[in-house]
Amino acid sequence: MPDNNIPRILIQPLKPAVIAGVGQTLPVLIRVQAPDAEPTAKAEHRPYHLALVIDRSGSMSGPPLAEAVRCARHIVDQLQATDSAALIVFDDRVQTLLPARPVADRKALHLALSRVQSGGSTNLHGGWQAGADSLLPDAGQAALARVILLSDGNANAGNITDTAAIAALCAQAAERSVTTSTYGLGRDFNEELMVEMARRGGGNHYYGDTAADLFEPFAEEFDFISALCARQVRLSLAAARGVRIRLLNDYPVDGDAGIPVIRLPDIAFGAEAWALVELEIPAGLTVEGAGQLLQAAVTASTPEGALLAFADATLTLPAIPVAAWEVVLNDPLVVARQAELAAGRMLEQARNAAEHGDWNTVERLLAEARQRFADQPWLIEVLENMAELARSMDSARFSKEALY
Repeated sequence: MPDNNIPRILIQPLKPAVIAGVGQTLPVLIRVQAPDAEPTAKAEHRPYHLALVIDRSGSMSGPPLAEAVRCARHIVDQLQATDSAALIVFDDRVQTLLPARPVADRKALHLALSRVQSGGSTNLHGGWQAGADSLLPDAGQAALARVILLSDGNANAGNITDTAAIAALCAQAAERSVTTSTYGLGRDFNEELMVEMARRGGGNHYYGDTAADLFEPFAEEFDFISALCARQVRLSLAAARGVRIRLLNDYPVDGDAGIPVIRLPDIAFGAEAWALVELEIPAGLTVEGAGQLLQAAVTASTPEGALLAFADATLTLPAIPVAAWEVVLNDPLVVARQAELAAGRMLEQARNAAEHGDWNTVERLLAEARQRFADQPWLIEVLENMAELARSMDSARFSKEALY
């Protein structure tokens, strides 16, 4: 029986064998699991450092801005007195209402939030940068330092508006232990920018039609922060000589196809992060037995900055005749993860078609996906929802739902 009180790496191939004497591609799932939380563990932790960055541009006026402030209040009320928070608002100008400091009795934060009013255009980079700058000096002393950006607009003001440039700055901040989560609001925000900022910034990305839709994700974000187990998670893969590794997830990767280092998301207690790879195995390695094909190692740190130790994992498989290999059952979890990533790629194709008004192609792709993934109920539910959106021919809404 597995021990859920220690961090683990699990390696699951699609089948527990390779075909003897044949070059082949083998899908392999790597799961990085955090231990369960100790039931008697104390609630004390190193302080969390958060920067709440709120878009107050003119299009946020009225209920959207009121709901955004309500979400920020929820975060503030969950923090401990020793946690630190900054509050930044932006339109075409950036204003730090409160610099990063311990929350204490929360009165100053609530007072500042009550004074947030709508304004002009959207200097998104400037707002984010002010939030990151407020956290960088003391990020090393925090259990987690994170910018939480809530915006309904495009980056249409300020010195930097390019998606790649802003996302690169998020990645640089993440390397200095300041991560970024983004909350896109409404129909017209730049989803590519908001998703890429969170992806490169090591945080999460969410989207809602209204600010009220984002209240639950805000609550989930704080629950995740409170249960954080592993930060700066790096998965290193080393393959046997001649075997090439291809990563199927959209994770940042350092290194090369021989020994890639994959930047995985942070992991909460009792949860896992996973990566799906394909091993290209030459025929020469499968003549008498595949032997050890893959070794996986993980480095990570706790919120307190201590090293989180994972034992390395290896994959060693026998080589069997093709007739025997064909009757071996596929691993159902590997199949499900393959379907998830394949469905994501088909949705991206449908998204591109929708942006060009090609709804016939959208309908065809969704029909093909529903047929292909008929044995994956949760994927079918997603695809049915996307098909309903496609019938409205609302390209802006379809584009965002397909991406998120």
